[in-house]
Amino acid sequence: MQPKYLAFTLWTLICCNITACGAGAANVQTTQSETAPTVDNGVPADYRVIIYGNSHSAQLGAMLKVLVTSQLPNSTIDTVTISGRFLDEIVAVTGNLEQLQQNSWSHAIFQGQKYSQSGTVYYSTDAARHLIATAKANNVMPILFPEHPQRGNPAEADRVYNLHQSISQQEPSCVAPVGLVWNRVLAVMPTAKLYNADGNHASYAGNMLTAMTFYEIITGELADAIPFTSALELDQQQQALFGQIVTQVLAEHPACPIP
Repeated sequence: MQPKYLAFTLWTLICCNITACGAGAANVQTTQSETAPTVDNGVPADYRVIIYGNSHSAQLGAMLKVLVTSQLPNSTIDTVTISGRFLDEIVAVTGNLEQLQQNSWSHAIFQGQKYSQSGTVYYSTDAARHLIATAKANNVMPILFPEHPQRGNPAEADRVYNLHQSISQQEPSCVAPVGLVWNRVLAVMPTAKLYNADGNHASYAGNMLTAMTFYEIITGELADAIPFTSALELDQQQQALFGQIVTQVLAEHPACPIP
């Protein structure tokens, strides 16, 4: 099976195995999905992506537009970002959830799940699960976005990724291995400037690395097959390394595994 058909096939299998999740918080009802998204990544497509999240995903929509328009001339992409601090707060705002239900989105990206940096505090995942279920009920492919780790704390990437994997086990969803990609790049190229000065938020290069991860997940096109282009504003070595590692990590940690 060729890679660009893999995401759609796996996603179809996921949706055929959807099960009801547990009860949510009092103000968040988690519903079981009844219909499966039909997103065929094997042919040119028009992508409509809605992104829920905070400052860590604020640049993602623009970066995805650069990637799709520069690499897939037969495709179009529109993105909308719904901003807030955390997913539970975003869902609590009247109208935010309705935007997911009222438009013909192809993909929905959810970033901003609360988590404990020490790993000792539990935060509810009801909002994330509710968003996933709502997306699937509206034929939208949901993708969870675990944030990259803070500078100097690579273990945080595994902790946050595993948290989102646990959410996906309760309410099946794709999970982007963003932190794992960042860790691999920094292991190979320690001088890569992926962070802003605060050591928390991404630089341009870091945001593009994250966007390349979502580009492969959404389109099914391999990041390591992207020819060098000045549109990405990376030097040739960076772009080649980023693409190679994104594709490697996604091969090792598929975003949409068979349940």
